[in-house]
Amino acid sequence: MTRKKEIDPDRILDAAEAVILESGGRSFTLDAVAHRAGISKGGLVYTFATKDDLVCAALTRETARFLAAVERRLPSAVVGPFDMVLAHIEAALDNDDASTRTAAFLTTALVHAPEMMEPARAYYRTLLKPLLSKPSESQGVLGALLAVEGVFLLRGLGLAEVSAKEFRSVLLHARDTVAALAATGG
Repeated sequence: MTRKKEIDPDRILDAAEAVILESGGRSFTLDAVAHRAGISKGGLVYTFATKDDLVCAALTRETARFLAAVERRLPSAVVGPFDMVLAHIEAALDNDDASTRTAAFLTTALVHAPEMMEPARAYYRTLLKPLLSKPSESQGVLGALLAVEGVFLLRGLGLAEVSAKEFRSVLLHARDTVAALAATGG
């Protein structure tokens, strides 16, 4: 009796990210991902039953990677909302262009499936809630965070032509704004 060949989910997720990057998401199909991964479409569907499942798994992996990068930047002491935003912006600054474009595509690919976006939504609730609860104290930090996320989506989705240099400039300005506000307590 022969043993069933195992398909590595990470290999499929790597292939999915490659297809997204190569085509900007325009050619993101199960067939294209299976071909890129060097497996049959049946093997892909055995691992990820639907395209949404594949996108959700890729988004979960990307979100976990980003959250780990944020956590590495947090001080070990009690963390305030400004520290969280500063770590978020610094992690975004360290992201390469490919990760940014992939994350933007994956995020918007699941807009029709809110339950699959829950991990990302939970993260943003954690990030935004303290800022929104005290708007007068955190207006500048909230504005900086929204600028970062806005340029991330505009650039990542190709809705605006924002060069890598301009993108980095927005993130640096936001980081400097948050750092200055954190130093003064708001």
